Amino acid sequence: MRKTIFRFFSSIPLAIGGYLIVLVLRSRLVIDATHIGVRRAFAEKTADVSEIEGFRTIGTRNGSFWQLKLKGGRGSVSVQKSYDCDGLRAWLAQIPDLDERDRKAVLDEIEKSEEHGAMPEDRLAKLAAAKQLNFALSGLAIAAAIAFGLGGARLHLPAAMVLALLPAVLIYLVHREPLLYAILKPKRDPRTDLGIAFIVCGLGLSLGNRDGHFVEMPILLEYAALVALLCCAGIFSSARRNPQFLGAMALMLFVAGAYGWGLVATADVVLDKSAPASYTTAVQDKHESRGRSTSYYLELAPWGPLQRNDVRVSRTTYEGASIGDPVCLELRPGVLHVQWYQVVACAERTGR
Repeated sequence: MRKTIFRFFSSIPLAIGGYLIVLVLRSRLVIDATHIGVRRAFAEKTADVSEIEGFRTIGTRNGSFWQLKLKGGRGSVSVQKSYDCDGLRAWLAQIPDLDERDRKAVLDEIEKSEEHGAMPEDRLAKLAAAKQLNFALSGLAIAAAIAFGLGGARLHLPAAMVLALLPAVLIYLVHREPLLYAILKPKRDPRTDLGIAFIVCGLGLSLGNRDGHFVEMPILLEYAALVALLCCAGIFSSARRNPQFLGAMALMLFVAGAYGWGLVATADVVLDKSAPASYTTAVQDKHESRGRSTSYYLELAPWGPLQRNDVRVSRTTYEGASIGDPVCLELRPGVLHVQWYQVVACAERTGR
């Protein structure tokens, strides 16, 4: 069994290498006056200009490409930017740019909207004002996230309140003024995108509450899932208009999930002013977890409600800890009735 598993995993680099070789040898772009063909490693797609509705520019983590949409919902032909040349751009010029078409349609709709002003110039000025408000809200979210993560005790609660309530304001703006505001909009959509402020709120709440550790994570995750579901309901009407529907939905789930977790975790910890129960245990082992960044953990001896406990600590605490050293903890019931604890200095215990 072990040999089979070893052979399987050892064959993966060979398979990837073989695929890349085939991709280099077979990849081709063929264009003439009315026809385009794209050949990849094991597939080939062709289309006539009369079959193409238009093209979009799709951005990904690894770059961008042109997506030629076929009429009648019959799929698409993807053309990588590595094929970029004057001949290809001249060929693309004969079919509609769907991103530009959608951008102009939104601008026309704003110019014709009487509720945004008496004259077209006044209505477009409302769009510019919306962008300025977005800058202000994004700046407020960033300032609150910094204050929540790095500020002192006096800033902790007000910063958390800003991060918790601001997404409700963003969702309200999207539903109140859908021609001016959006969340997770296409890149060339002229409306102002409130997504940055939303993401900052979620990440600020999630990452800023580093000292709180939870005894029963599944219960907290249920609360977080409920909040995330409500966020998705508020964001969906805006995100679904993005032509990159699946990508927008994935980003929506990330944004809603980060905010849902951050909100319930912060509420359980920050609003809990109860007297803690004090415990002392010892370090049994320690280990690091490496990825894009390194995390440091102390394995603690059984204490209170936990028989096995790996607690994440700072690098300084990790490097200064030795097997057998005492570790002091304070346990609280949590506002949402999810017990949480924090590591405190053994010399002097201080309440939160």
